[in-house]
Amino acid sequence: MSILSFILSSEQTFELACQIKKQNNNIDMHVFSLDQKLDEKIKKSKVFTKVHKKLKDLRSHDIIFIDSMVKYREKIFQQIIEDNDKDILIVDLSPAKDKSIEWANNQIKTENINFVSAYPIINLNYKISNIESMFAEQKFLLMPSKKMSENFFKILIQIIESIEMEPYFIEAVEFDSYYAATNVIPKLISFSIMKYAEESQSWPEMSKFAKQDFNYSTIGSLTDPEELFEIINHTKEFSSHWYSQANNEISKLSEYILNKDKDLSDYLIKGWESRMRWELGVTGSTDNVSPSSNILSSGESMAGFLVSENLMQKKIDHEKSKSKDLWKYKRTK
Repeated sequence: MSILSFILSSEQTFELACQIKKQNNNIDMHVFSLDQKLDEKIKKSKVFTKVHKKLKDLRSHDIIFIDSMVKYREKIFQQIIEDNDKDILIVDLSPAKDKSIEWANNQIKTENINFVSAYPIINLNYKISNIESMFAEQKFLLMPSKKMSENFFKILIQIIESIEMEPYFIEAVEFDSYYAATNVIPKLISFSIMKYAEESQSWPEMSKFAKQDFNYSTIGSLTDPEELFEIINHTKEFSSHWYSQANNEISKLSEYILNKDKDLSDYLIKGWESRMRWELGVTGSTDNVSPSSNILSSGESMAGFLVSENLMQKKIDHEKSKSKDLWKYKRTK
């Protein structure tokens, strides 16, 4: 019998495994956990036929989804492929895709090892959007390496479509750029906010006021520092570019504040409207508000760590078909 395995390090990938099992009950699924916090959930889920304690035990399985930190992934890949003559498919779910594909193209020497880099886009607000799961109606990004057989490719597509996701092909370098812009840079800013606040002499008193909004804007600083450092090293060009863009915007804002510039209000309104357009999926140009084909229009998970469950989402869903201008800020003066 074919075996599908998951190497887990996050709750989102655990949920992905659960959804695949739910829609494909006959699949024999095994698991290896990289995070002890997931152990109890794995046990209670009863999704997996077997929980493995050694990575090498997975070498005989057919499809292996690997969700690991970038700093560990090549060692994990190596343990799976070393002296392995079985036909297998490795599905890499970690970021820094271009380096992942480069590794596969250079290090996989045999025809039996198939490799694809992938990334499921999820809807964090699915519970208030009348959607069955966080994966339904979302895109499953695919970046095949040169080491990918047609047979395994067809099987993977069937698995993706079984959970109502849409296979979506994207270049690895394109993904890395988008990921840097919407995931890496917000986390860097989050670290900066946390650092300047904590280093202030007023922090003991200030911390008492640092509640919900401060929590949302700094939650990215809970990211493993070594992992974020590794991702940045793998996406230097893109991370540098997008950081410069963000820094330019922050500099503009600083000038508006210092000069008591009348344009500050307009700047804030434009930012508010940008956020509303994103929530509505209207991510084209501001002059033409028709939905864009850009992958970021459904990229909830890429910037998701800064997104709370917006209480206005139900109203937005209800009004979306009524007003194309819902994203516009209604000025009071």
